[in-house]
Amino acid sequence: MIFREEVMIQNLVNIAANQNNSKTVEEQLLRIAVDYSKPSITIESSWIVLVIMVLAAIFFVLIIRLVYRNYGMQEMEVEFSGSPKVKFKVQRNVENLYIANRIYIELTTRKAAIRIQEENDVIDEVYDSWYKLFNIIRDEIKTVPGQYLKEHDPTEALIGLTSKILNEGLRPHLTQYQARFRKWYRGESGKPENQNLTPQEIQQKYPQYRELVNSMLEVNDILMQYSNELHKLIKGK
Repeated sequence: MIFREEVMIQNLVNIAANQNNSKTVEEQLLRIAVDYSKPSITIESSWIVLVIMVLAAIFFVLIIRLVYRNYGMQEMEVEFSGSPKVKFKVQRNVENLYIANRIYIELTTRKAAIRIQEENDVIDEVYDSWYKLFNIIRDEIKTVPGQYLKEHDPTEALIGLTSKILNEGLRPHLTQYQARFRKWYRGESGKPENQNLTPQEIQQKYPQYRELVNSMLEVNDILMQYSNELHKLIKGK
């Protein structure tokens, strides 16, 4: 009987000791001591707490970077011939990404953001593509909700840059060259002496051919820059 009581007492002592050890481990995970005489604060922690804090800090930084990448401001720049680069700050939000993607598709599926090949491309066909592109992008701008235009400064929005591309990049060339060339080209294509010539050979006879092609290449370069900037905006680069 006495033996059993001793065993029970010993078990209780062991349980109490284990509980004290557990409390000691828990208390050592993080300890903060304040010394008012210096004054100073001492923080002691276990490796587990330190690792958790480091992982939490890394996770926080990654979240901030992800949010900034998806919704931060992004600078877009395009250089017009003979002038400094035009820079616009564009908010990378849902509305701008929607507009940018639609315009980007139009640019990259037409002879706009694809390098013109002088010896192979037909100018009349390039003008058809550019004219349709101009109208499509203009219609895209028209369909933008009024609330969006109200909330975005045109000088810092995608719409502002797009309008500048159309009005100062594409429109001047079309106004100066398109109608004159098309009228001349239709007349030359119907002449008997040109029946055996390719469209490329006929267009090279245009009196201002070199001037026209150089201007087309400048517009082509602007549209390619614009396409690249749209791609960066879409991908968040």
